[in-house]
Amino acid sequence: MKEKLAVTVLVTTLALFGLVVVLYRMIKDKNEDYTQIVLNQHSSYDSRTIPYRRGDIVDRNGTYLATSEKVYNLILDPNQINQDKENYLEPTVAALCEVFGYDRADILATISANENSYYVPYEKQISADKKEEFETKKKELNDAYAKSKEDSGKKIKGVWFEDEYRRFYPYNTLACNVVGFSYDNGKQGSGGIEQYYNDQLTGTNGREYGYLDDESNMEKVIKSAENGNTIVSTIDVNIQRIVEKYIDEWMSGIGSKTAAVIAMDPRNGEILAMSSNRRFDLNNPRDLSYAYSQEEITAMTDEGRMDAWNQMWRNFCVNDTYEPGSPAKPMTVAAGLEEGVISQNDTFLCDGGQDVGGYRIKCSNIYGHGILTLEQSLMKSCNDAMMQIAAKLGVQRFAKYQKLFGMGQKTGIDLPGEAYGLIYNADNMGPTDLAVNSFGQSYNSTMIQMAAAFASVINGGSYYEPHVVKQILNDQGSVVKKIEPNLVRETVSQSTSDFIRHALFMTVDDEEGTGKAGRVAGYKVGGKTGTAEKLPRSAHNYLVSFCGFAPADDPQLLVYVVIDTPNLPGKEQAHSTFATGVFQKIMAEALPYLNVFPDTDTMTEDAGLADQSEGITNNNEGGLEPGTGETGAETEASTDAEGNVIQTEPAPEEEVIPYDDGLGLPDDIPSDGSESAAGSAGEAQSMESVQETETMENGAEETTQAAQ
Repeated sequence: MKEKLAVTVLVTTLALFGLVVVLYRMIKDKNEDYTQIVLNQHSSYDSRTIPYRRGDIVDRNGTYLATSEKVYNLILDPNQINQDKENYLEPTVAALCEVFGYDRADILATISANENSYYVPYEKQISADKKEEFETKKKELNDAYAKSKEDSGKKIKGVWFEDEYRRFYPYNTLACNVVGFSYDNGKQGSGGIEQYYNDQLTGTNGREYGYLDDESNMEKVIKSAENGNTIVSTIDVNIQRIVEKYIDEWMSGIGSKTAAVIAMDPRNGEILAMSSNRRFDLNNPRDLSYAYSQEEITAMTDEGRMDAWNQMWRNFCVNDTYEPGSPAKPMTVAAGLEEGVISQNDTFLCDGGQDVGGYRIKCSNIYGHGILTLEQSLMKSCNDAMMQIAAKLGVQRFAKYQKLFGMGQKTGIDLPGEAYGLIYNADNMGPTDLAVNSFGQSYNSTMIQMAAAFASVINGGSYYEPHVVKQILNDQGSVVKKIEPNLVRETVSQSTSDFIRHALFMTVDDEEGTGKAGRVAGYKVGGKTGTAEKLPRSAHNYLVSFCGFAPADDPQLLVYVVIDTPNLPGKEQAHSTFATGVFQKIMAEALPYLNVFPDTDTMTEDAGLADQSEGITNNNEGGLEPGTGETGAETEASTDAEGNVIQTEPAPEEEVIPYDDGLGLPDDIPSDGSESAAGSAGEAQSMESVQETETMENGAEETTQAAQ
């Protein structure tokens, strides 16, 4: 008997527990639906949602980049209107048609189809002005009806407004890739800060509900909404405007497939501006007219339209990879100095190139620069000297410094979809790969990787995590979180940084430097030009760039400009001054704005856009001279404008974004047999397979002796 009773109690308990679980799930999943049913069935009970306000996004000076403005949903109450249909229906419908311009027949049909309903949403996101206009009209007419003997029973009834918020972007396209946009009525962000900091920007809805007490009196309870937090970004609206102005100026002239700029503070990793020519209206993010012609839009399939949106919303500075070219040369020199394989007083004999792995890898000057100091090797962008330094380092140490500078790794920037880049590791980097990697070819990086690495070389050796947010505030303005500069690691010593900084100053300041078009009157400016031939090499398309900073002796602003495939035929694209000119104009406006005062001892004249095409000479066709590899087969390839050759493919890394524009994916050029090819561009390799390099040994064979 006791056992049966125990079983009965257990079964009953389990049944009750199951019922509780079912009720909990019903309440959790169907809460809003049941709430509306209650509103429809019980006119004596008053209940409504109090929406939260999505947090604002502001620039570093408090200027609104994204905000939420209150709007209203118009709700009809047919049950209330039908309580005295003869007196309420016509005045209510007439007022709605007059103020909002609604179709009379449609309103009547809606009321008729929902005659017993208390809650019928009719229009969403009505402006406060329109709501106020209707409320005023309603009061005027109801007062007039009350004073009239003939129409005293008439009233406008059964219309009320529900609070809501609409996301608004005051500057439309400005910093669109950094800000991002929101959807699902402001509940979810897409791209930029809106997506990355969505949890901070999102709040919690409140609730106002009523009930009848024991004496049948209506009682109300209000649970206030919790608004989202405000994000204070590192972006400066004025610097962003300057950057976008000169991108637009370039695109309206010669133009290119892509033009992109990052402006950052090299002292702490704060991004002051980030933009490209890929822009869209944050208030209407699916408007493709910013990137495509009407004919192209009309011809798009649904799949094509989706791809077009993805390309338009893509942030080139963070999501895309490419071969960086010569702006990587300061990293090669810094690595050599840090490892002690070269000194600041070394000289190098440039005879026009190096023979590596059966290839003649040419310098920008195929006749040779002659004897160069280490400083001059950067000033004149000498590939030969870079290859000699890399050979002294060897693959182990070179690969170690690539990782130290963040190549092939995410920087950790607080923006979504950051790409890794494609690099070799020490195990699959052969002599030819090492040679061409030394001057920024045959591996891929992102703009943000290059900007962060470059900043560490010139700021004393401190690698800061780049970031676009400074603070998070609650809706009362109190600081919830302060995002301090994150010093990730030290890359180089102060003495190495000082040397590189001075060499890059001479690259711009000296008449023999490749970067003299970047001079800004009154300021000491340093920087490095870049000209890289894209794949396939046979197409002769180029990506040109300039990464520079000022003041040269105390860098406060770094600007990195990348121009991908200028709208010119073949080698006419290969002029780094296209990028240098954009840099110069941005700096000339940004430095005074930032209160960086001119150096009265350095009043250089504007160098203009003198032809400083890096690596292009009348006698240099930019190709490899045929050679014989260890396999005995004759090999051929081509180089970029600086004489750079890609002989094998870089090791693919795992892609973190589901689309690729194809930049920087290497051609399938046969290996010379002295090293293993890194694999085809279509193969995926996890980042975990890139092995950490340990203490390096100097086993590299020197291909050229430094001149004494």
